[in-house]
Amino acid sequence: MDGVVCSWVRPRPVDVGLARGLVDHALVAAGVGEAGRAAARLAVSEAFTNALVHGRPEVGVEVWSKPGHCAVIEVYDTEATVPVFPQTWELADAVAEHGRGLGLIQAFTREVCGAYRCGEGKRVWFAVAPDGGEIDADAVRCLVDERARRKADGASSTAA
Repeated sequence: MDGVVCSWVRPRPVDVGLARGLVDHALVAAGVGEAGRAAARLAVSEAFTNALVHGRPEVGVEVWSKPGHCAVIEVYDTEATVPVFPQTWELADAVAEHGRGLGLIQAFTREVCGAYRCGEGKRVWFAVAPDGGEIDADAVRCLVDERARRKADGASSTAA
């Protein structure tokens, strides 16, 4: 799958559900089973909510896959500050009202997730296996890094 993209110029809390539905439908098309889709629905809810609360509009979601290997979901906004995922020992504070979203994304996706700067904003990404099982986190990070480089190269060549 080359990618499914949806952007919200003025996102609202109700759009979290729309993002979940978009991701679920895109993952069905990519051949991801219910276990992987369930993890992705939970993770996209957290990432989209974080973008609403901490980011700046526009907010968007992109879903792409490497067939037979993984599907990657990226949530982006125009706030330039890249979030830092918590360390494992920091996740123990489960009663905190705020600050758990990135830790939950890590848990839902078995730590196959990250964030990077992109254009004027940032992207928080995570990946799921087609069967909901384990995937090679380092290999996925390489895929995400390569795709980010291609996007950046394409953006700089169109700006020239």
